[in-house]
Amino acid sequence: MKLTGIALLFLMIIGRCSSTTVSSEERTLGDPLTIRTGTSFGMCVGYCVKDYVLKVTAVDLTMLSRSKTQTSPKSCQKTIDQTSWDSLKTLADLDAFSKQPERLGCPDCADGGAEYIELQRGDQKHRVTFEYGQTIPGFESLVDALRSQRKAFDECP
Repeated sequence: MKLTGIALLFLMIIGRCSSTTVSSEERTLGDPLTIRTGTSFGMCVGYCVKDYVLKVTAVDLTMLSRSKTQTSPKSCQKTIDQTSWDSLKTLADLDAFSKQPERLGCPDCADGGAEYIELQRGDQKHRVTFEYGQTIPGFESLVDALRSQRKAFDECP
């Protein structure tokens, strides 16, 4: 009887340790992917540079001005749902993305603007800068998904 009780207790402990439930804090620490994206315009008034950093379910936006009268940057943060983050992670194939050139076209030539996407996992990172409104061949879905995220979070209060 004692042996059966000990065996059941042991099985319960082992079953508890193999639980697949992961807290959001554990997910944040265990997910090394960082996605950076943004836009910039050389000749503009106001906040001409917008940089976004996406990591797990947090999005940080930093807005910078090139104007001498409006020099203080603005920063703010919002959250995105886990499903959106998982979708972005699926589209963010760093190995394939690293094969892209660092510059596509002529970003911000004739004040047309520039966009960039940077993927980082641990020490490996790659950034591609391209013409505003254009795309990265083979990564159209990632570009569109990140544009949607930027559009949904376009300004700091």
